[in-house]
Parts: sequence; structure tokens; C-alpha cells
Amino acid sequence: METRRPRTRLLIVLSAIVLVGTACTATQQVSDTTDAPPSGSEISIPNEGSENEGHTPIGFPGMGTGLFAGDNLNSRFPEGDGVQTFLTFPLPEASSVTNATLRSGLLQTRGTPFDDLGALIVERVEYTEFGPHLFDLPPSGDPSACTVTGGTVVTCDVTGAVQAAIDDAATTAQFRLRFEQVADNDGQADLAMFYRSDSNTNEQGLFTLVVNVPLSRGTAEER
Repeated sequence: METRRPRTRLLIVLSAIVLVGTACTATQQVSDTTDAPPSGSEISIPNEGSENEGHTPIGFPGMGTGLFAGDNLNSRFPEGDGVQTFLTFPLPEASSVTNATLRSGLLQTRGTPFDDLGALIVERVEYTEFGPHLFDLPPSGDPSACTVTGGTVVTCDVTGAVQAAIDDAATTAQFRLRFEQVADNDGQADLAMFYRSDSNTNEQGLFTLVVNVPLSRGTAEER
């Protein structure tokens, strides 16, 4: 009996050492996860809602304050003529972006623009003053298609366009919204409209530019 007791105590000591080692390993794994720096910062920027935005016809010089895209805006438009919208956003101070998205949850339609005119297109443009002269303004870069969800929410990936504006040392990112097809020549209005209460009134926040900016390691460590 006496020769068996030391072996029992030895087994208990060894078990305790194993448990302590396991606990230390688990604690280190949790610590590594907690100390990981954040990946970036999200910035939401409303459209200016200023005189630097509005709509112009595609086929003849003209302008207005409402945010419309489509065709047959009113009876004064020539048949087969379309309309496009221009937007301006101030840019954050950043050297790069990981993602940039143009959004609006205020879409209302007249007619069937997405069935008749195809996808809603966004493209970067550059101008200093909004006016009729923009109706045939060449885009800066390639266009991309927007998506529509729930019938009212428009989402457009503009990562490349915003990065290009930053690379050009621009203080604003400017966009044109238009449909893939200018018009369907059926004499009926097919419009995407963005407004809260008055379709002819532009205001700040009808669109939002959501920009994800990477954080430097120094910024993350300070937090």
C-alpha cells in the first residue's frame, strides 16, 4: 500500500501541469484575436443637393433641378430623346479606398424604364459648372450597371471611379446616371426619379456615397 501512494501523487501533479499548459494555449489564442487591428473605416457622404446637380436631356441642350433618368420626361421633349442625372459628392481626405458604393433608397418610377431601357448606368464625369452644355459630356472611365432591390433601392459600385478621382487629386466625385438605352420611341414616359416629396426638387441626401477607407497600422494601434 505504501509503495502505491507516491505514484498516485505523481499522476495528479502531471495532470495539473497538462491542464495549466492547455489553459495558457487557449488564452494566447483569444489574445491574438482580440488584438487584431480593424480593417478600415466607412464614411457616408450625401450628395450636395446644390445647383451643381440636376438633369439634362441627352439629345438637345437643356437642364433642370430634378433627378431624372429615362425618356419622355414631358411633352416638350422630342420623341426618342432621353434624360440623364448628374450628382456631386465631396471626397474625404484619403489616398485610397477599398470600396465605394453609390446608393439611394428613394427610387420611384414612371412607366417601365428597366424593362424598356435596360440597366441604369453610372459613370464618372468631370465638370466645374452644371448646365445644358453637359448633355454630351464624355465620361471619365468605363460605365458600370447599377442594381435595384425592393423596387426602391438603387446600388452602384463606383470603387474604380472614386479611386480615379482621388488619383487625379479631385476634391469631388461626380457621376452621371443614365439608362443603357436612350429611348424606346413608344411615346410613353419611362423614368427613374429620385425625390422625397417634390419630383422637381433636388436636395442633399437623395443619394449617398459610402466609401470604405483603409486604416494605417499606426491609426489602428492608437485606437
